[in-house]
Amino acid sequence: MSTRTILCTITALVTLAATSSRDARAAMIFVDTSTGGGQVGAFYGPYTASDDPPAAYPPILDPDNSPLFQNYFMGRSTISGFTTSERRVFFFFDMAGVAASIPVGESVTDVTLALELLPGGTSALANFTGDEEVVAFSSTIFTPGEILDPMTVGIPLEDIWDTFGSSTPYGEYTIFGPGSSTPSVDGTQIVTLGGAIPDLEAAIAAGGIFIVTARLLTFDPGPIGATAPPPIDPYEYVFGLTDVVSPSGSLTAAPELTITTSASTVNPIPEPSSFVLTSIGLAALAASRRRRRDD
Repeated sequence: MSTRTILCTITALVTLAATSSRDARAAMIFVDTSTGGGQVGAFYGPYTASDDPPAAYPPILDPDNSPLFQNYFMGRSTISGFTTSERRVFFFFDMAGVAASIPVGESVTDVTLALELLPGGTSALANFTGDEEVVAFSSTIFTPGEILDPMTVGIPLEDIWDTFGSSTPYGEYTIFGPGSSTPSVDGTQIVTLGGAIPDLEAAIAAGGIFIVTARLLTFDPGPIGATAPPPIDPYEYVFGLTDVVSPSGSLTAAPELTITTSASTVNPIPEPSSFVLTSIGLAALAASRRRRRDD
């Protein structure tokens, strides 16, 4: 066997051993909004400039931030017989104890969010511009305490709503309408949140609440009110009927975060198996050289 062949064999074996070790140590951690301090909720913003809501309509609706009502539809719908302003949502994931679940030497390399698209829940009387709706996911500058009790700390509801889906971008997700060549199918939707990793790692280190917020990026419903033209699509929402907890009971699975961790691809210290393989290879190389000298 030539020296070159032996060296190539050593390199291949060491690489395989290191790669196998990294793959074996990769971990997946699951956290949903029903555990610890987890929760789902929403805030409403102001009506659009083209709207003419009746005087009896409140200018800003109270937020749905009670643990007794958890629903993550976003956009515009109806409540108690009147059309709402735009609804944006938040998701709380409790990171207490998650750090202990991450293997030593690994870090977060991917994070996804599982949401449920129930039958009929893509939208209601949807205004599917271009046969698709896009949801934007982001951070928020507000704390869990401020979101759950904005009145006590004196924060205007609209200020909190304005940050949902509009702060540090985490990712986007497209829902395709019935007229699309590839319409979205009812069931679990997996949203990739690659932009959330730095904030997620900070929440894991602190053992606190990791917050994801979202809004309907393509929100453009028809106007409502006495002076508005006859509405074709006054309502526009996605993830409809997604009651996690409500007075009527649980209707769908709680949103779930999947955190994937793995070892760094740069590992200056060889694995123990790599040392063994390297020693064997070097011994074979030395033996080959001795045989050539003897010949």
